[in-house]
Formats: sequence, structure tokens, C-alpha cells
Amino acid sequence: MYRLPWVVLFGTFLTRLWTSAQGLYVDNGDPYDEGPLEVLTLSISQNDAPMLTKVYYPTRIDTYAVLFFTGGYQGDIPSELYSDVLVRVASHGFVVIGIDYMPMVTATANVRDRSQRLGGDHTQKYMEELQWVTKNLEARIAQHLNRTGLVPDFSHLAIGCHSAGCDPLVKMTLQNHTFSKAALLLEPFSFNYATPVPFQMPAFILGTELSTQPHACVRPGQGYNHFYDMWKCPRMLIAVKDHGHCDIYNETWYKACQLTHFCKTNPDVDINKYHNFIQGISAAFLTTTLQGQDKLQYITNTTLLPVQLLEYKNDMNC
Repeated sequence: MYRLPWVVLFGTFLTRLWTSAQGLYVDNGDPYDEGPLEVLTLSISQNDAPMLTKVYYPTRIDTYAVLFFTGGYQGDIPSELYSDVLVRVASHGFVVIGIDYMPMVTATANVRDRSQRLGGDHTQKYMEELQWVTKNLEARIAQHLNRTGLVPDFSHLAIGCHSAGCDPLVKMTLQNHTFSKAALLLEPFSFNYATPVPFQMPAFILGTELSTQPHACVRPGQGYNHFYDMWKCPRMLIAVKDHGHCDIYNETWYKACQLTHFCKTNPDVDINKYHNFIQGISAAFLTTTLQGQDKLQYITNTTLLPVQLLEYKNDMNC
């Protein structure tokens, strides 16, 4: 019953808010299918860029929209742990930049430093990273691919994040939102997010039923519904049943989370099927907001989603 109002209003909003995506690669397939593009991984060390960087990019020479992604615990969770999902998204025609705040060994050894950082303003380093990749990534990809012509188009960029990795990106956006056209917030969690978004930037927000249940990895009242309440329209939220905070990780790390009970998990989860779901909603949202091809029906027609929903809502009264 939400589908027609959302599609009509969002289509009107698209023409008013976004510039043309002419010249970009546009994915014309089903976002839940495997993307048609082969993907390579480029690693950039912290000795070169301000932050450890994993870039997942299509090998086909073209111009691509960009997803700037931060992993959990404000970037301490390495983006490699999300590589299965990020590669799937990239295969639909995106250059995906995964950012790590610090090496995992260093992050684990410096718990005190990490705890202090959670309450501070640490967005400058992320902004420096964005500025660096904007200036240098095209040349680095050409060197890695051994040919020129593949262009990451930073004028069509979205922020993406998981868990408390959303904290620094939201702070960056609140300081200056003009660099991003959309926000893909996957199970967002914040230790200190208290400023409502005052501008219009489309957001898709994902939540999971088990993330707030013991062993909880998201504090109640600081997760996906909090981000939805703080975000200005256009915004949409889907929370799924029977899934938890670790389900987005690659299978090996999901199993480690399950064995250690770090977060509550469901032993009957089909990780491949769930990752395919995240691929689908992410590709549908990003293709619409960045590539200019309306695919929101793949999200709004909730009866066709390959998961059971706990909650669905949107706000288009902009």
C-alpha cells in the first residue's frame, strides 16, 4: 500500500534534487541478481592514503558512481570483513571505497585510545581520506588495471556505513553535506548522534531484529529507528526479522561472531541469501539515487523481498 505514493513522490523529488547521471554506467538489470560486471580489489596502504583503503571496482572501462563505506566501531572493523557484500554492490556499476580507521591489531591493542575517540570529533581524518581518493583514485586504478579510462565520478557519491561506522560519516555530512547525494545506513548505531539532519538527502536505513537483543550490539534507542527519526525526508527504513548485527559480515567472520556470542545470532541464517538481499536493496537504492535509474520498486514492493520484515516505513512529505 506504500508503493504508489512512494514511487510517484520520489520520482518528482528525483527531478528536483539530483543532477543528471548522463555519462555514468547505469545498471539495467535486477538488483537482486548477480551484477554483470567483474570486480577487482585494490588495496592502498596507510603509508600512501590517510587511511587504510580497499577499493572494489568494475574492470570494464566506464564512468562509475562511488560509494564511500565505513565499517563498524567507527571504522575499527576492517572493510575486508564486508567484502562479500561490497563486491556484490560494485558488480552493479559502482566504485566502492572501504575505509579502515586503523589496523585491526592496533585497534584491539589500544582499547583506551579507541574508547576516548568514540566521544570525540574524529571526522577530520575521514574528510582527509575523501579528499585524497577524490584526487588520486583514478590514477591508482589505472596503475592497478594497467590501462586508463576508468573514472570514479565523485560528483555522484553516496556515503555508506555499518553500525557505529555511521557516526563519522554522519558528522562529516552534518559539517558539509554537498559531497554526498545519498546515505546508505546499514544497521546504523551511534554513541553520540544528537543533531537532526537539517537538509534533504535521501537515506535508506536497514535494521535487524536481533541487534538490540542480548548479546546486544546496538543499544536500544540509538540504532536504526533513532537514525530514521533524526534524518530529514526523503527517508525509508526496513527492519528484518530473524537476523542480527553480524549477518552482514563475510561468512568466516559471521561464524566467529556466532561462536563467541559477540552479538546475538540466528544459527539458521542463510548468509548467502541475506547478502543477496543487502546487495539488492543497496543496488536498487544507489542505482536510483546515483545512476538516475528508478529501481525503488525493488524495495517498496515489500511482498517480493526475500526476507521477513519486522518494520517498514518511509517519509516523502518533503
